[in-house]
Amino acid sequence: METAPTSTEAARQVPDREDLKRRLAARLRVGTEALSDKATLDQLGLDSLLLAEMVADVETRYHVEFDMAVFAENVVPTLPLGAFLDLLGEGTSRGSSHADA
Repeated sequence: METAPTSTEAARQVPDREDLKRRLAARLRVGTEALSDKATLDQLGLDSLLLAEMVADVETRYHVEFDMAVFAENVVPTLPLGAFLDLLGEGTSRGSSHADA
């Protein structure tokens, strides 16, 4: 017999890459086609404030928390967008729900 997911499990979602790109494009006020996975964060004009806002947006939207130490170690201006999106996806799959905090 299958059990219903708990409220924490039901609330937790994993964003797909295209949704992340759409959200980022909206923040940058550009079309998603302007966001190449190979472009660096610096080339795209993503400063620390925009990156922090993007992380907060994903945390709120998908009910997850990120290990900011991982971001501090890995998110540098020369990081390709594709790698940043991977970090967001990995953080959500490993992250804990706000309800668990």
